[in-house]
Amino acid sequence: MSTDYPSFPEESARADQAGHNTSMGQPPSIKTAVLLMRVGAAISALSLVVTLLMLDTFKDLARAQLEAGTGTFTQADVDALYQVVLIAAIAAGVIGIALWLWMASANGKGKKWARIVATVFAAINVLSFVYALTTDTSPTLSLLVGAASVLVGIAALVFMYRSDATQFYNANSAR
Repeated sequence: MSTDYPSFPEESARADQAGHNTSMGQPPSIKTAVLLMRVGAAISALSLVVTLLMLDTFKDLARAQLEAGTGTFTQADVDALYQVVLIAAIAAGVIGIALWLWMASANGKGKKWARIVATVFAAINVLSFVYALTTDTSPTLSLLVGAASVLVGIAALVFMYRSDATQFYNANSAR
């Protein structure tokens, strides 16, 4: 006893497999936002390089701040602080690059949550930059790189909130 099961035409099966990719292509606003986020990742990489090149400046600054404090310090204290700053700078740089690329990927796929997360990250970036401006301890080159990062982030947000981008997010999040 054999049972014949209905089969789907090959074209229909291919359409189902690829349907989620072809429902709506990236509008120009999203393409621009994704490009800007990749530029943001490059700026983060540049920021990491600038930070590593300026570590001696940071070491001198740390020494001056320790001398201004009330306690005594040794060269070992300065060296230990230098190591902490080095590790923190590398970790922050790598995490920053990864976050920019993650947001570029997720927003490029039209994930609504990614637009919200990118907005939060941009707000944190702006607040961090404003703090750096007010502390008077950041070297000018670091401030310039930070300003570029903030401007790129804000520009990406402007494109992510345009009407064609909103339609893209709605179409891709409905699935």
